[in-house]
Amino acid sequence: MEKVYKPNIGQLFWVHIILVLVLAPILAILTFLGLSPAGVLIPIILILLLMVLVSLLVVAKTMYTMDDEKITVQGAFKKHEILYGSITKIVNTDKGAAGEGMLVLSADRIGIFFGEDGKVSISPRDKLDALSVLTSKCPDAEYEVDFKAKKMDKDSTENETESE
Repeated sequence: MEKVYKPNIGQLFWVHIILVLVLAPILAILTFLGLSPAGVLIPIILILLLMVLVSLLVVAKTMYTMDDEKITVQGAFKKHEILYGSITKIVNTDKGAAGEGMLVLSADRIGIFFGEDGKVSISPRDKLDALSVLTSKCPDAEYEVDFKAKKMDKDSTENETESE
């Protein structure tokens, strides 16, 4: 059975987008009022707007697919297909760099280590469900102690709520 997860997009990502969208018009107004040289600001404005377009493309193209054999991490510019048997470690990753060639959309991520030195970070909207699939498909992988504890606490809280 195949499950497709959309990315969780964190607040920091949107703050950057809004900041750029506010900064670009301010720079344009300063240029048109003659307060800043157009030769410098117009290229900066165009670069800022290009950054917004690329960021929105990344959001639109990013998805994580888990099937019976592998997890596919599809970014806007790069795709990883990782067999569950090659996954060695799964951690809760809320700091540090993303996997090679991937843009971080959220600080709340799952870090997946595979093979000799492969690593990728995913930020699915339904993080607990994705973690559940990974734990069932990768029983031999090493898990961060805090990560499993957080998952168990969440599961026990949900079970208590259901039984009430």
